Amino acid sequence: MMPIPEYDQIQSTPKLQPKVIAIIPAYNEARFIAGVVLETRRYVSEVIVVDDGSTDRTAQIAQAAGATVIRQPRNMGKAEALNAGFRAARELNPDVVVCLDGDAQHDPADIPDVIAPVLEGGADVVIGSRFLEKRSDIPGWRIVGQHTLTFVTNLTSGVRTTDSQSGFRAFSPLALRALRFHSGGLGVESEMQFHIQKAGLKVAEAPIRVSYLDGNKRNPVVQGLQILDSIISLVARRRPLMFFSLPGLILAVTGLVMGVDVVLTMNKFGILKTGTAILSSIAIIGGLMLSVTGVLLHALAGFVERVRSEVDSVVASRLEALK
Repeated sequence: MMPIPEYDQIQSTPKLQPKVIAIIPAYNEARFIAGVVLETRRYVSEVIVVDDGSTDRTAQIAQAAGATVIRQPRNMGKAEALNAGFRAARELNPDVVVCLDGDAQHDPADIPDVIAPVLEGGADVVIGSRFLEKRSDIPGWRIVGQHTLTFVTNLTSGVRTTDSQSGFRAFSPLALRALRFHSGGLGVESEMQFHIQKAGLKVAEAPIRVSYLDGNKRNPVVQGLQILDSIISLVARRRPLMFFSLPGLILAVTGLVMGVDVVLTMNKFGILKTGTAILSSIAIIGGLMLSVTGVLLHALAGFVERVRSEVDSVVASRLEALK
């Protein structure tokens, strides 16, 4: 019969530390990556740097600082960098994954606050928000731009956050399995909100600090327009009823009202408002075409999603059988 441990022995048993994996996408960040990796290692179990086709020594410096480095064959964008990092993290079976940028704008000291809601079971995705109680020196133009993009992303995705463009995020194992990204350019953070809503993941936010040491690496106007373009593309693909059918219905109703006005004027005064009649016809026909397009795309998207779900299920069962 095995001896029963004494109470004080049980009390002194060390608590298992959670397995925390950090993913840092990086492109030409040789100036900052060593400091980011070294500081991040203080708070996580392992650091994975995804070198997105850098032309400088980002990969070599990150590896020397103690990170596991995944090299992309070319600059493929942040979405593919995150996909590569997520694939590597899944193999490690972490308790939580945290993502932060490689340009030192995020403070790794905020990692415990960002991952806490996941470890406590209260969230699947935690967004580090620059606009909660912690205050940073953020340029006014950047605040206006970020709030605009957040408003548009919240409105179209159905998920409310205060900082939709923050790259400082934590993910539960469930979110790690559920999320795959496809956006080109800089729209991956907005894309996440659409996936979060669709997968029914629980979202929380944590306050973070930021510092912009490297200035503006990209033209802020061009960057904002690229993100808006990504959001519009996401809405067109994922919410065709909102993007096509709703405007089509409004256009058709407007055309119908104009048509009624043409008929009433003709009956009362015997005058044909030719221009209004033509515009009315165009509006009604165009509106109906948009509405039907939205319905067809919605049905097609549902069919594709069902096929994808069935394929994923078959692949998962086959992989399970091979283990």
